[in-house]
Amino acid sequence: MGDEFFLYKIYALFHDSPHKMTVEMRKNGGNFFRKNFGTVNECSSSKMRAHECEALIMLYNLILRDLRNKPSDFCKIYKKNSKTKVHKADVLASEYNRWVLNYLYINNTSMSFFNYSNFHNLFNPLYYTEVNYDISPKDLKEFTDKFKEITSGVISVLNNGNISNPIKYLYFLIYTIYEPLWIYYNLPVGVEDSRAPYYTIFDHLYASASIINWVYYAKNTYKPKGFYVVIDIPGVQEIINSARKASDYWAGSWMLSMIVWLTVWQLIKEYGPDVLLAPTARFNPLYYAMVLNYLQSNGIINDEVRKKIEDVLNTILGEISGIYDYKYFIKEAIIPATVSLILPKEPGYCSIKIENKILEYYRRAYNCIVKELPTGNVSSELCEEFVHAFNISLVRDNNKFDIVIQRLVKMAETYADRILIRPAIYVMDIDEIGDEIEADLKDKGVCNILNTQQIEKVKSQYVFHYITTKLYREKIKERYKKEILPKPEWFYSFKRDFEYKSENWEYCTVCGNEPAIFDFTKKNNEDEYSDFTKEEILKLAQLPKESQDELFKGLKIWFKPGEKLGPLCIIKRGLYYTLRQKLKVFRSTDDVAYSYYKEVIQPEIKDLDECRDLKAFLSAEESDVYAKFGNPVEARKKFSICTEIDDKKLSYIQKDYEVSEVNRAFKDAIRGYREFYAIIKADVDNMTETVRAEIKAEKYLDVLPKLLKYGDFEESLQRRSPKSRQCRSLIYTYMNMVSVANTINEGYVLMTPTYRVALSTAMILTLLRDIKTVEVDNHGQIIYAGGDDLVALVPIDRLIDTLIGLEENFVGKDGFFHVRNWYIHAISPNGRSFSVRIANIADFMTSEIQRATELLNKVKKVRWVSVGEAREKFSVIFSSSRSNYESILPMWDYKYLRLLKKMWTLNLSNILSSSVYEDYEKGFKELVDGIANNRRMKESTYQLLKLLINYVLIRNNGKNLTSDFEIENKVLEVSDYKSNIFNEIFKAFRIMRGVL
Repeated sequence: MGDEFFLYKIYALFHDSPHKMTVEMRKNGGNFFRKNFGTVNECSSSKMRAHECEALIMLYNLILRDLRNKPSDFCKIYKKNSKTKVHKADVLASEYNRWVLNYLYINNTSMSFFNYSNFHNLFNPLYYTEVNYDISPKDLKEFTDKFKEITSGVISVLNNGNISNPIKYLYFLIYTIYEPLWIYYNLPVGVEDSRAPYYTIFDHLYASASIINWVYYAKNTYKPKGFYVVIDIPGVQEIINSARKASDYWAGSWMLSMIVWLTVWQLIKEYGPDVLLAPTARFNPLYYAMVLNYLQSNGIINDEVRKKIEDVLNTILGEISGIYDYKYFIKEAIIPATVSLILPKEPGYCSIKIENKILEYYRRAYNCIVKELPTGNVSSELCEEFVHAFNISLVRDNNKFDIVIQRLVKMAETYADRILIRPAIYVMDIDEIGDEIEADLKDKGVCNILNTQQIEKVKSQYVFHYITTKLYREKIKERYKKEILPKPEWFYSFKRDFEYKSENWEYCTVCGNEPAIFDFTKKNNEDEYSDFTKEEILKLAQLPKESQDELFKGLKIWFKPGEKLGPLCIIKRGLYYTLRQKLKVFRSTDDVAYSYYKEVIQPEIKDLDECRDLKAFLSAEESDVYAKFGNPVEARKKFSICTEIDDKKLSYIQKDYEVSEVNRAFKDAIRGYREFYAIIKADVDNMTETVRAEIKAEKYLDVLPKLLKYGDFEESLQRRSPKSRQCRSLIYTYMNMVSVANTINEGYVLMTPTYRVALSTAMILTLLRDIKTVEVDNHGQIIYAGGDDLVALVPIDRLIDTLIGLEENFVGKDGFFHVRNWYIHAISPNGRSFSVRIANIADFMTSEIQRATELLNKVKKVRWVSVGEAREKFSVIFSSSRSNYESILPMWDYKYLRLLKKMWTLNLSNILSSSVYEDYEKGFKELVDGIANNRRMKESTYQLLKLLINYVLIRNNGKNLTSDFEIENKVLEVSDYKSNIFNEIFKAFRIMRGVL
């Protein structure tokens, strides 16, 4: 793409000033650029609004003035009705409410702003917060100086260097630093329009840059032209969930994430970061790693400039997530298996051509992640770029062990093109759906409420909504059954068409999906390889048959005797083996179980001969209980004899466990042997509806009274109108928002680019906080984090705190998160449902993951009923591999989880009796059920219920829990199952009891 294409994207980012509301509300700092830089001689500002004049002067003085080949047409982007590409992008990107206000119903008062300072949550407008639009000129000057300090050197390089497409590189830089730098200097991130205060100005500016892709090749109309693309890897659960070790689980997830990311990155390099809609490149640490490497390797920035940029990015990411280094996140799988993009339609391009291009990009990405990285033999340009950007060291020792791993992976890679990772690429061409859109709108009766001119406007605006909420899903249904769902022939047991040395192959014992290509046969019933297996390994590695005991001893940690592995499972092991030094992740479930123990508790080990192996175990980088101690009985004995807790560490541990007093029983419990860890799976409730923007337009009517009461308005520049007319106009357009939504979308607002950009940003900011919660605060391991769904492994010590932290990351405080002078939407009113599977380190991990997944589906069907209220989903289900019990607790109020933790720690301290559950179940549960499951409980009956619960607690030394159990009765309904909150709390204790 040429420089003009990227220049228009720069224009789009500056078509409004970031301090638009400060300008229009006449707040302090609103005239900063006009006052300090004066007018732009090339442009007449007589017909511009104040914020447009500020934006023009800002764009000119920060960027355009210093360009050697200064463009001459930039002035007209601020002239309304000029039908410039930027104005078209502004209109098409507009959020639904703003579009109706500004463009569907044009009248003399439509462009007036209300001096309304509240910012309302996009997903639930009942939540709002006040934004202070006063700006210190000092802060704006510091922003301006830093912006120019970073960009001036780059512009100088571009002016003087022999660099093709210099504006492209400039755009990449501006896209990367613009918003974070504004936040860095404590400048208010205001709304785009005070009459529809649901999106930030940056949401709209970045969405407008995206829509340039659809208007750049469009003719002189508002009809967009381009492609909407979805890249998907189906069957994700089959690929990721197949795991014996924690490293298998991580490697499968990271592998898919990076294949998709590298595919997308090639499109980003070609068209710009704005093409990526979901997820987003904004605040995306993977994007930061790649783009800074891209700019530096092409000579656009040097070390000094990069350091300045990284300081800004790390500061903002740190204040969002608590992790002040974007490079920390490169080991995380944060790119989902499904991504959506918006691409231009270049001359001569059609859907098939774009699909083939993306398929070629996918193959390059696939080859890098699946074929090159696991062996450490990186040769392609793309893979070299990736390794350099992520600072991945691929140095190998070339010892015997290294050679064996490499040869096994190399053998697996001969089958790499036939494994179950296959892309589905959906390309929708806007030019091909015009008739569909017209017919759809006609069927919905839009002509009954709008005139011909308005219908034409709706058609253009409806394109994005139609494609993203309807057409794409129909295409999936159409192609999935024909092309994606059918597996390769060898997948079916009766068609064994797989090029292997024998037709009598068996399925992989880890994934159960692919043919096993290497059989690590056991020697009789011993935990040793058979002689035949050893011979096969040595033959494969071309090693002599002399004594190789140390080799096979080390190899057993990676490939368990008795395993039969398919190509993908071997490749996943090879990928982790290659990356383990650089990307620090847990190798085994033992590592997860002992992470908090080793990093925080750090017991003192007695100086006895019999304790040396325990000391070595705790100081080793990777844990393996069975390899070190042989069996859990021996291990438990070692921990009991050899460990002591230093009193100096107790205060910190006591705080983590929230224990008021520490006794000997508690110290013995926390210094003891660990054999359990927890699998956490989370998914947002009603996320499908949120992604489709299924928010009733009527919800936004709740904001109207506040606007009319508190929103002193700014008079129109064209004519002064009385306030009553302004208010009538606002009421009129808000009612029309509802009317149009009722007619064409069942009462829901239309999906728009700005909505999609805002949602993607909220999700990536959530996932950054999730990573910090799991890995930094609670010593666990993220397997996948997407902002909505999440998979993690955590030590039992920190399980309940992790759950609370993850939900706090999602729901925010009163609908928002706050960083400096920037308010971030929480994805309200939804919460997340969780499945917690407590598993033993000896359990087959694939089965436990599968069970956790099944139970997550179950908890999504939960309904809680109490007096005058019923709530669905938004709950956590606990289960354990060592019992048949399941327990469900609400997540919207953390008091239930905190009560569970208190019961658990009292039991660890040997205060609350372990038999409290049996006492309750045998003696009182039936009676409690009879009372609690009655929805219309009288106060006297509830008092009787409290007495029964208190009696059980006091009988079991739980007197100090009685006040915590003063909770409202709730009836639980899941399909045919019925219970109550008291049963579920006691069952949850039963599951947690004895796991430490």
